Amino acid sequence: MLTAMRNKLFLSIIFLLGILSSCTDNFEEMNTDKKHPQVVTAAVLFTNAEIDLANQISSTNVNDNIWKLMAQYWTERSYRDEANYNIVNRRISDRMFRTYYGILKNLNDAKGYVAAEKTDFESEKINKANRTAIIELMEVFVYQELVDIFGNIPYTEALDADNYTPKYDDAQEIYKDLISKAKKAVAALDNSEGSFGTADLIYNGDVDSWIKFGNSLLVKLGIGIADGPLSALGKSTLEAAYSKTFESLEDGAYFPYQSSLPYVNPLHTDLELSGRHDFVMVAGMVNLMKSLSDPRLNDYFENLNGILTVYGAAGGSYGNKVHYNSAISEPDFHGFLLTYDEVQFYLAEAAARGWNVGTKTAEQYFKEGVTSSIIEWGGTESEASAYLAAKPYSSYTNWKDAIGTQAWLAMYTRGFIGYTFYRRLDYPTVLVMPPNPPTGVDRIPTRFTYPVNEQTLNATNYAAAAAAIGGDNLTTRLFWDIN
Repeated sequence: MLTAMRNKLFLSIIFLLGILSSCTDNFEEMNTDKKHPQVVTAAVLFTNAEIDLANQISSTNVNDNIWKLMAQYWTERSYRDEANYNIVNRRISDRMFRTYYGILKNLNDAKGYVAAEKTDFESEKINKANRTAIIELMEVFVYQELVDIFGNIPYTEALDADNYTPKYDDAQEIYKDLISKAKKAVAALDNSEGSFGTADLIYNGDVDSWIKFGNSLLVKLGIGIADGPLSALGKSTLEAAYSKTFESLEDGAYFPYQSSLPYVNPLHTDLELSGRHDFVMVAGMVNLMKSLSDPRLNDYFENLNGILTVYGAAGGSYGNKVHYNSAISEPDFHGFLLTYDEVQFYLAEAAARGWNVGTKTAEQYFKEGVTSSIIEWGGTESEASAYLAAKPYSSYTNWKDAIGTQAWLAMYTRGFIGYTFYRRLDYPTVLVMPPNPPTGVDRIPTRFTYPVNEQTLNATNYAAAAAAIGGDNLTTRLFWDIN
């Protein structure tokens, strides 16, 4: 839920950049290459990293991001390779790898520019430390996604410009280091001074907001390793951070897309400007929501009396199918990085596991997660109360069923998060195998295979990484996926 102030600030920075790029005082400046400036600032690199990350997460272009398919929220109508788990033909892993590491390169360079700044006053030193800490939190966010997509990945050598064949680090060791970095970054944030100001399109440089983001990220990191060999670290990490996380929907990390090109949500480009109708709604999700009388049905979908498609099956004519709600294809539909409802489901899970998350029970956190999601999508408190009364927490098979099902429903449009909730908790039970998976894929994938380029350009390290995780297969389980 974005405030008008964030949108105004976004427009202000774009307007200012436009003025700066159009002013010419002499002929010499007219010959300057504006697209490749000689001086790059930390602020510009940080802004670009935020934009690129939001675009990668938001996109539904099958060359870049198929998480809405992997989570089985949507399926493909005509060209169905990706819904049937063929991710090699389009080299989706290669493009994801390149995009995420490009974001990390921008963040790393921004951090270098900040480090090189000379500061004379205490206020400048605090501002500098704040910007460094915020960059590091963004780096942690990106690296966690990479680990949760692939497993072992290049980390300690990843951003060395002179090393074209970086080694792959152990995923468990990366998680440990990410938690350590996130803790240090949060501790370094000082709200007595600012940070990036309007160059920060998510929080406008507000340090208090980044402190809440950092603690919410630590909760996400902690619950991400709740199962497996690092469960004790996950527990202690989450317990230390839970009380300082987002307090409401307004605190979430949203990206303020605008109503005009080029700063529109990629969903608008993919779904509307493309003129294509590639995606239809999946029978599993729609039927589940209908059976629950879910108040978000009309917010998620349109043409609900239309024909439903089994995931991965042929879609047929678009006109008579159930469609996504056109609101999500509006140019200014906001992007999601980390949100209040997501964190509430993590805390519900922590409470269900017996971890110390205060006096609230798993059911109370669960209710807050469901309620905030319904409100986020335009519903009301009374609708949420009626929904929860009709299908209470206690009516599910177990806590994993309750939290897994409702978190998966709430993460609609956030395919990777919904897919990860499913991978960790194995609920809901409506996900199915498509009709034409690749040879050897006999169950729903649990990771992405490594980029094809890595197999040829970084063959030795690729082979070592593949062997270390148990094989470079779609069904290889990551270290935290033990159930």
